Amino acid sequence: MFNRKREDGLRMRPNDVFDIMLDRRQPGRGWDMGVYADGPVTGEILKSSAEGLPDGTRISGYLWTSGDVVAGRYTEAHLPDGRTLPVCFELGDSVTQGFFPKLRGSKPGAAVMNRSVPGIAVHRWH
Repeated sequence: MFNRKREDGLRMRPNDVFDIMLDRRQPGRGWDMGVYADGPVTGEILKSSAEGLPDGTRISGYLWTSGDVVAGRYTEAHLPDGRTLPVCFELGDSVTQGFFPKLRGSKPGAAVMNRSVPGIAVHRWH
């Protein structure tokens, strides 16, 4: 993921930040709210400045919503050209790496979040 010399990789840098649609099953504008539960999720890259991670790339991972925050990790990128590559992406940015607080209206097993949040490329999970 971080090998910038390989032409067939993502050519990313640690801490690259991008915008993620949390779950493709809940499309909408970034400020729209969605309701999320623990479990597997397929998101989408909405806006990326990393040359190897184009907008529209699908990402597969897992959301945890049971605690006071929502944590999310994505482990595979499904690029528009058909390649699937391993990744280490978390929800958040350089300040909130790995999680976001739940929004008002959240209930156990039903976390309210913006449909679009920042994601960050990391060497290992936080």
